[in-house]
Amino acid sequence: MRPLKYYFIFFAFYNCFHAQEILTVTDAIKLGLEKNYSVLIAKNNSEIIKTQNNLGSAGMSPTVSLNSGLSAASLNSHQEFNTGAVQDRIGAKTNNLNASINANWTVFDGFKMFAVKKRLTLNEELSSIQLKQQMESTIYDIIVAYYDIVKISSLIKAAKQNLSICEERKKLAKIKFEIGYDSKVDLMLAQSDENKAKSSIIQLELQVLNSKINLNNLISKPADYNFNTSDSIIINYNPEIDDLKKEATLNNSSVLISKHNELIFKQSLNEAKSTNLPFVQINSAYNFTRNESEAGIIFLNRQNGLNAGLTAGWLLFNGNKNNRLVKERTILELNQKYITNQTQLKVDGLIYINYQTFLLNKKLAELELQNLKDARELVNVSLERYKIGKANFLETIETQKNLEETQTRYINALYAVKIAETELLKVNGSLVK
Repeated sequence: MRPLKYYFIFFAFYNCFHAQEILTVTDAIKLGLEKNYSVLIAKNNSEIIKTQNNLGSAGMSPTVSLNSGLSAASLNSHQEFNTGAVQDRIGAKTNNLNASINANWTVFDGFKMFAVKKRLTLNEELSSIQLKQQMESTIYDIIVAYYDIVKISSLIKAAKQNLSICEERKKLAKIKFEIGYDSKVDLMLAQSDENKAKSSIIQLELQVLNSKINLNNLISKPADYNFNTSDSIIINYNPEIDDLKKEATLNNSSVLISKHNELIFKQSLNEAKSTNLPFVQINSAYNFTRNESEAGIIFLNRQNGLNAGLTAGWLLFNGNKNNRLVKERTILELNQKYITNQTQLKVDGLIYINYQTFLLNKKLAELELQNLKDARELVNVSLERYKIGKANFLETIETQKNLEETQTRYINALYAVKIAETELLKVNGSLVK
């Protein structure tokens, strides 16, 4: 029973050190949207702007204030009356108490309050679009980082296959050298190629480590958090360029942000125009006063009651300051329309170039896949020919080199297709639904 116990402990430690969490790209995106600090900051900023959108900030609600005061004094007074009487007081006490509740309500300000409220609503909507844009940017970065790991892992897998071919070539060269069929040069070349393959694997492992740290930063995981990714890059996206353009016009974050800024400038212009119209305010108050004095004719004076009034005004001239402001904001609104048109052109350009890149890299990947199949078959044939002496050592080196280059081109082509696909999804606003 003792050996079985040791075997159990061995496998327990083996599983502990070798079992790693499988992280899918969907899981990575979910973690990023939940924990990425840029997304969290954007959410908080959106919440701040949301709280600013209320009737009070727009000036539509009345203001109510409570004021009170209390004062006391001890005075020496000398008073001479017109009757000829004289009164002297030493240490006369004086107390004053007052309190009031005041209410002011602007009922008309040239429609400014309505323009402000509309602008605040547009700002809230704009902050939601900006949050969406940040989420899209984060998702894009996560997808690129994730498939960079998949790409490098695929290259490592290919490099290990190439290493096994190098080991097979070395074994054959050693046998031929020992029986005196070939020189030691072939054996040394095989040993050199094997060392190069091992060095390549180490370099790729360092690259995948850096890529994992990059992804961990995006999903707010510790730098030493280890995981495995999917082992393949799957392409199942078949977009049409006309559909992409329509979707981008409706959903692209940059276009929507620019259009919302147009509307915000329009409301800002309406705010400036409102100054040319009259304003009306309603004022009301409840006042209470109590004055008590030991010096003077009136020893106690107490008053309380309501009062109300209406204030109207109209700014007729202020040195044309407001007219200049209206003109400036009119130009700013026009400039923003130009920015929207410019943004739309840029988005159309991104769609076109990424769509063409997607199609060309997809064709390239299909071509390289066929090349890869041929290269693998060629290596197998070359090794068999080398075994029976119908091919020299240099032929096997060339066929293996061709296989390595073809593997790299195919993996890079697949990665390029995935990046172009992600670019298209981002530009047409489909990364965040």
